[in-house]
Amino acid sequence: MTLSQEESPSPRRKRWLSLSVASLATLLVTADTGQLSIALPVIITEFNADLTLASWIALVYALITASLYLPCGRLSDLVGIGKVFSAGFVLYAASALAAGWSQSAGQLILFRALQAAGSALIMANNFALVTALFPPEERGRAMGISGGTVSALGYTLGPVLGGLLTYAFGWRSNLYLSALLAFVGLGVARYLLPPESFKGSAERKEPFDFPGTITFALSISLLLLALATAQKGTWRNSLVGIEFLGGIVVLVLFVWWEQRARFPLLDLTLFRIPAFTLGNTARWISFVTMSINVLLMPFFLQMGMRLDPLHAGFLVVPTPFAMALLAPITGWMSERFIPERLCSLGLIINAVAFCFLSFLSVETASFTVILWLSVLGFGMGLFQTPNNNLLMSSLPRARLGVGSSFLSIVRSLGNSVGAALAATIVSAQLVALTGRTSLQNLGGHLGTEDGALVLTAFMQGFHYTYLLAAVLCFVGAALSAIRVSGR
Repeated sequence: MTLSQEESPSPRRKRWLSLSVASLATLLVTADTGQLSIALPVIITEFNADLTLASWIALVYALITASLYLPCGRLSDLVGIGKVFSAGFVLYAASALAAGWSQSAGQLILFRALQAAGSALIMANNFALVTALFPPEERGRAMGISGGTVSALGYTLGPVLGGLLTYAFGWRSNLYLSALLAFVGLGVARYLLPPESFKGSAERKEPFDFPGTITFALSISLLLLALATAQKGTWRNSLVGIEFLGGIVVLVLFVWWEQRARFPLLDLTLFRIPAFTLGNTARWISFVTMSINVLLMPFFLQMGMRLDPLHAGFLVVPTPFAMALLAPITGWMSERFIPERLCSLGLIINAVAFCFLSFLSVETASFTVILWLSVLGFGMGLFQTPNNNLLMSSLPRARLGVGSSFLSIVRSLGNSVGAALAATIVSAQLVALTGRTSLQNLGGHLGTEDGALVLTAFMQGFHYTYLLAAVLCFVGAALSAIRVSGR
């Protein structure tokens, strides 16, 4: 697309209709993960497999998407956001259908990997599409809807929808529904997206950086593998060390190559833009801390408060629900007020929520949990949309695809680091008091004689981890408070 960021590429009514493309893409991808996670026990039973299959279905999806976000973003800068978006819908739909027809665990993992590639083509360009479609005075609200409200709605509805479909029609129906929605998304994209979105923004034809793509994909995969292995509380495992060291070495090689490449995959000069660098650092911190809560809160509710999964699920809903309600409002606010102040205030609220959540105990009333999880969602809703708007509005149009994809990479790395950090701290307490357990097999000890000791160790780790999350949020708030926009 060749228009400047301040220009509107289409009439007002048309661009708001076009927002449905980005919103549908967000809903499709965010709900899909929850749908399939609920169906995993049924899938394992049908294929006569074990938990290894479940872990690989999740891991292969995470590795493929994180590895391809950046190349997909660069590709959209070269050939056009609309083309890459459409290709993502086609690949996602076809691979979802194939996954639904899988006759073995190996086939399911393979087609799930292809589905992840389609997801990367779609989600790498979501923020870029919104930024290209909307002028600054409307961009915040648009991002609040597609990236905030719809995203939270997808994460909330995914497990519920997956449970209903699996119960009524079997686990394969989840994949068939995803394929149907992707085909609908393709049709809507071809009909509603403006012609300019199907044109590359480069003034002259530039070659694609294949060496950069290979080294980036390898480095991010090794780092995520190391973090996934470390979530079992095995940081001292030699395999974790090899994966982590290999990832760092290849990442250094990637940076070295990008500095010398004439047409790099990632334009490193983007990090000279203060809003992009500081904003992504604060964004990474926000996802690290939220991932801590996503991992540990279900353990606390089901082990500490002895709630069944259904009641525990209802208690964690306030966080995404508050985010969904607040996102459009904060999007509007980010158009009219200094976005740095909104981002900083949001992370300060998160820090306060984490402080109070760290003191939860087995005697805590459900109302208290709901209150502070709602506050946490309120803070994240106040931070996320202004942060996204600030980041994307700071970029030149020729780098919107790469910038959008980098936001997705930061989210993936933040989630992985947060989960690994939480697992490490809790596992350290468990090993110190019990000498033999980790977060992954925590529940198996509750019915034994030393169940009380296990619970005590978990609560100690829970307390330390949430206090660390509060400290990280205060750091992120300080970074977000630095004035980097022209408002």
